[in-house]
Amino acid sequence: MLFSAPLLLSFVASALAYTVTEPSSAKGWSAVGPQSLSWDRVATDPSTFAVVLTSTDGQVEQVLNAQVDGNLLSIPVNPPSGGWPQGQGFRVNLVKDVNHVNTILAQSSDFSIGVVTSSTAAASSAVSSGASQTLPVTTP
Repeated sequence: MLFSAPLLLSFVASALAYTVTEPSSAKGWSAVGPQSLSWDRVATDPSTFAVVLTSTDGQVEQVLNAQVDGNLLSIPVNPPSGGWPQGQGFRVNLVKDVNHVNTILAQSSDFSIGVVTSSTAAASSAVSSGASQTLPVTTP
């Protein structure tokens, strides 16, 4: 079987592009505060990109960060003004820029954004403010 050189080169180039490593199906986001976004890249990737949160049902398409330096490899992402949507079936897209949100450079696997309870929010707030928290230990 013969492959054309342009086809083979396009496959190789796509295999070595931006890759979202977090969030993932194994590690989603909580619904409280900034969340971690991490990626891998190669030297030929564009130097900047925008971050867009989408949902598999098409109900969510929210620009989270308009311009990210690709060399950082990880950033905290602040919640949208209305807070994090909650549920399953979310994806993060790294896109060319805010004017080209359909030019996807990389896409995370599907992940969930956790449901917040008042105790989860209080614990997260205490941890993010630097307060220490002692949890009770129970023995059988």
